[in-house]
Amino acid sequence: MVEKIFRPLLKEGPRTIGMMAVVIESGGSMDAAVRDVARSGPKNTRKLFSDIVYDADTRVIPDIRTGVEKTLSSLPRELSGLRRSIHLLMAASELPSGPEKIRMLKEATDISLDSLKDVGDRFSSSLTNPCMLIFSLGIMTPMIMMSVLPLLQIGGSLNSGTMTPLPLTVIILIVVPIAVLAITAGINRQNPFGSAEIDGDFSALRFYALSPLLGIAGLYFLKDVSQAVFVATVPVSIIVFLKLRPLMKMEKERKDTELMLYESIFELGNRLISGDNFENSLLGSLESKKETRKISEIIKKEIVLCRGDVGEAINSTLFPISHHMAETYAEVYDSSLKNLRDAGRLAISMGRQIQDRETVMSNIHNKLKSMLDMMTATAAVFAPLVLGLCMAMLKPLSSISEAADMTGISVIIGIYLIELCALMAVLTVALTGKNGVRDMTYRFSMMLPISMIIFYLSMKLII
Repeated sequence: MVEKIFRPLLKEGPRTIGMMAVVIESGGSMDAAVRDVARSGPKNTRKLFSDIVYDADTRVIPDIRTGVEKTLSSLPRELSGLRRSIHLLMAASELPSGPEKIRMLKEATDISLDSLKDVGDRFSSSLTNPCMLIFSLGIMTPMIMMSVLPLLQIGGSLNSGTMTPLPLTVIILIVVPIAVLAITAGINRQNPFGSAEIDGDFSALRFYALSPLLGIAGLYFLKDVSQAVFVATVPVSIIVFLKLRPLMKMEKERKDTELMLYESIFELGNRLISGDNFENSLLGSLESKKETRKISEIIKKEIVLCRGDVGEAINSTLFPISHHMAETYAEVYDSSLKNLRDAGRLAISMGRQIQDRETVMSNIHNKLKSMLDMMTATAAVFAPLVLGLCMAMLKPLSSISEAADMTGISVIIGIYLIELCALMAVLTVALTGKNGVRDMTYRFSMMLPISMIIFYLSMKLII
């Protein structure tokens, strides 16, 4: 079981280690740290630790420590950093409070972060060859075949033979996309930050049901198959893009707000250490920043609606923004009910762990950004431009052959560009660690109109 979920466990490692380190640093035992993760930890690690706690409580195993050691021994090689970090936490939990304990806890969190960073670096460096292979298959193969086809047709005319576009159609529309899809699936399988779950929001895709109707109408009025392909795809893609754009903008605003909540937790901790109560500290830390001022007003109203239940107000307000931050603020609130200053130290410690983890993830995504930009530019700009110019240059040559009909080839290439945009949308979204259908649809609807417009404009150039 652990072998199957090692990628999610790797991604969740820094947060898991951070949560356990905070519990141990505040004087808790290893058992308490494991139970904390089993109660409110990241999804996959929570399931793993919940099984350990259940086995310990039902006397299947002698104690939680034994269960943790048994689980660690079954972790695959890719999770060696997580294994070392938990062993350090187990050692630190036996030490009295002091510099040595703090040093060991910090070393445990650093190892988990470095392990995640190393895996991300290896993954980003391994993308060069697959992406170059996609480039060669996705652009060079169709371009070379288009260049050769008129010559074959001319040769077929001189020899009174027949040259059909069937082999070209099979290779460009079936063989090449299958090869690119196989490479894309291979990249996704190797992605340590990929998600096995697929977000099934297919609502935006229903607009593409209009494409066949638009294509038939375009063929009827324009009497041109290649133009009918353009009419069937571009208007619908623009509509889908305009529909999804506000949702993607809202998602970006949510992420920006989540980042500000990360920063606010440090100020919350400082206010609690100074002796202020939790409610005033929370509202004060949120009101001090323009981006979170609205959240502060909502929490005030929720506190009234919840009859003073601050914990419930935090969950109802922050959970739609960030599940993780809602749990973090709620945990600090629970700690404040026992001791305000301890809760302040807990908030600062948790904030530091979150900041370190987000810094590592941000650096990894920045390294992948150049690859994502190259893939997007290939599908949206470079491939249609090269193939369109190739079509334009071949027009004079094909005109000397009665058998050469460039209309059929332009239709094949137009359909192929649709497939290429779809494949690149899947690949670029998968590289970001998501499998959201809505994200894929948004990228597809963004790339396709640009690709088709560039292709048909460059094809019309007189060279």
